[in-house]
Amino acid sequence: MTKPQLLLDQLPVELIFNIFTYLNTAEILHSFYSFSRYLRKCIRNYDGYKVNLNAVSKRQFDRIFRAIRPEQIVTLTLCDDEETPGQMSLFFTLFPAFEQSFTRLECLHIRNVEACPILHPMNVLHTISIDFVQWPVHSFGIANIQQFDEKFASIFRLPTLRRLILNKESVNNRFNIQILPTNENITQFEIHLRTIDNLSLLFKCFPNIQRLAFSLNTTSVDDDFTSEFRIPRSLTHLTMKVSFGLRDEIKRILQSCPMLIYLNIHIEWKQMDTLQWIDANWWQSVVEEFLPRLAIFRLRVDIPSSSELNITNDSLKGFKTQFWANRSFTIGMMPFDTLPVDCRREPIENKVLTINLASSPVITFPNAEILKLEHVTNSETTCYVISQLVETQRYMNDFSVLGHLILQSTCAVTSSVLTQLISISPCLTRLTISSFNLQLHPLLNSKYPQIRWLDMRREYLPKKFRTSLCSAFPCLEHLMNCYLYDEVYLEILLENLKDLQNLTTRILSYYFEDDGELDHWLRTHTRLKNFAFKLIDHRQILLWISN
Repeated sequence: MTKPQLLLDQLPVELIFNIFTYLNTAEILHSFYSFSRYLRKCIRNYDGYKVNLNAVSKRQFDRIFRAIRPEQIVTLTLCDDEETPGQMSLFFTLFPAFEQSFTRLECLHIRNVEACPILHPMNVLHTISIDFVQWPVHSFGIANIQQFDEKFASIFRLPTLRRLILNKESVNNRFNIQILPTNENITQFEIHLRTIDNLSLLFKCFPNIQRLAFSLNTTSVDDDFTSEFRIPRSLTHLTMKVSFGLRDEIKRILQSCPMLIYLNIHIEWKQMDTLQWIDANWWQSVVEEFLPRLAIFRLRVDIPSSSELNITNDSLKGFKTQFWANRSFTIGMMPFDTLPVDCRREPIENKVLTINLASSPVITFPNAEILKLEHVTNSETTCYVISQLVETQRYMNDFSVLGHLILQSTCAVTSSVLTQLISISPCLTRLTISSFNLQLHPLLNSKYPQIRWLDMRREYLPKKFRTSLCSAFPCLEHLMNCYLYDEVYLEILLENLKDLQNLTTRILSYYFEDDGELDHWLRTHTRLKNFAFKLIDHRQILLWISN
């Protein structure tokens, strides 16, 4: 019988490369690197790698850059968060001449731009996507803000940049739009806006913009905000999500966009008057008067209450006229509370289910990936303990995709219930506990090897439970927000959790003066040799470990 590796070795290199286009870098290396000499040669010659370093282990990070060269990478995601702390610093230490090394890089995705150095011009880099994360308090000093502004402005100056995406800006101190330079090369831009007043400034930065997507969080503070509005005639595609906004403001924007051929508007449920947004006559007048070239129009309106559904169905009849029937226009609505108020699912693609065990009616819901359990009443302040699995089973008909269990501070489970829940939830690997009180301590009497990710929500680990925690979760890879009383606790955790990949902690009675002192302490007091870290305010430590 022909060996499978010999069959693969007979495939032409062009076909092997075509297979690689459907896989990420980690999958390619894991599946093919040790398969045969021929495939290793293909891996070393392939020049279309898409490297995503989000949530990778330190060992995977090391393996990727031992196996491939920087000039083979066309798409790169760098991530410096609590699961990969210190990654950005380590990366730019390995590749100090970043612009000269990654000569074929086309797309760069940065998570936490604060940790990224100033970028210099590159040959073919045309797309940059930035995920903002919550800044620590110490980042709001004047020097830090000025450094951030300079770094951010340098991105706008990149001559090859064509597309720029800024995600989650709403969680941060607003950046200074007025210091941004003009870039005539950028044609696609996505951003979250705190106020519509900043739009005119952005258009000055992008005089040749063709595609713009933005989400609007507040209304204008300037009644005459469009008096100096100069929307480039190059703008043909506009996508907007309106959390808070006035219909008149949207109209004033659209009347300045006569060249639009594509318009996508999502009106979220937090509006004072939802029905005004599904007025077919108003939308028809806007399209006919201001948007003569419009070919595709998509409107989605989130209804704040399912009780309003009949009213809005009547309102939608206006969109059934000949004007709307002859065009590629899509009009839709979605009720926000499709579930009872006390057990409303968060509107994140129906993946999260929150149940208040004290008041939620017994209704069977579809399966969810994240299950939040709480017990909130007006009189009780004690923690409620779930002692039978049926207390959760009556709310869900299938646990096959459940991956994360979150126990709020008012709710706990017995070790028996957690064991049973894990046994019927093959994907359940994440556990969040919001308190470490007496009801939760008995959990540590059992073992849960399936749990790989534990978040303790900044609770301090009592002395008598520091070793039993390691025994209860022997395969733990991620230990988040586990606060410790002294450095001995940290030694014990690092010694006993053999599979640990990252740890975020705060030590109450011990502090490190600087990065050098922490690095020396870790190398002399623990078994760690290959790691990266971030030290925040001398006591808070984020570790990224290769075990």
